Amino acid sequence: MTLAVVPEQAVRYATFLLGGEHYAVPEGCVREVLGNVAVTHVAAAPRFMRGAIGVGGKPVAVVDLGSRLGQAFRSTAARTVVLVVEVHREGQPMLLGLTADTVGQSVELYPRDVVAAPSFGSTSPMDSFIAGMGRHGEGLVLLLDVDRILSSSELLAAEEFAACAELTPGSRPSRTNLRPV
Repeated sequence: MTLAVVPEQAVRYATFLLGGEHYAVPEGCVREVLGNVAVTHVAAAPRFMRGAIGVGGKPVAVVDLGSRLGQAFRSTAARTVVLVVEVHREGQPMLLGLTADTVGQSVELYPRDVVAAPSFGSTSPMDSFIAGMGRHGEGLVLLLDVDRILSSSELLAAEEFAACAELTPGSRPSRTNLRPV
């Protein structure tokens, strides 16, 4: 009896540039890539939240990914690209926007191309959502775990703040989004 050799399975990643660094997320979680999108500011939103956009008629929170990655990685370029990704909060899917400077090409990485991410230090939140580093061409790309960019409570807060955004110019907020002062 001979054993069949099963080739390693490659995973496709969507790549993007943020603050001069290359990042990637699994292509399967990317729902849309929006360029030059107007992000509606949401008053009193958490610092990690850039604002909200409308996707399919529903409000979607947009995370300032540069802020989540720490001050050293903040870009000086205007972030005009939003990757809309599907994340899971307590097992339930939801959409989340991630800011980027530019979007690159998709890449295929085999398990042999991926190494564990180094520790970024006890004060860095990156340890919790960097899934690894992929060797691609002459460089490395940081692989993000989209389900861990925000904690469950942060996802809930982002969803609630996005629901308060007035996303259509000239429209009025629904009464369910208004709270008495």
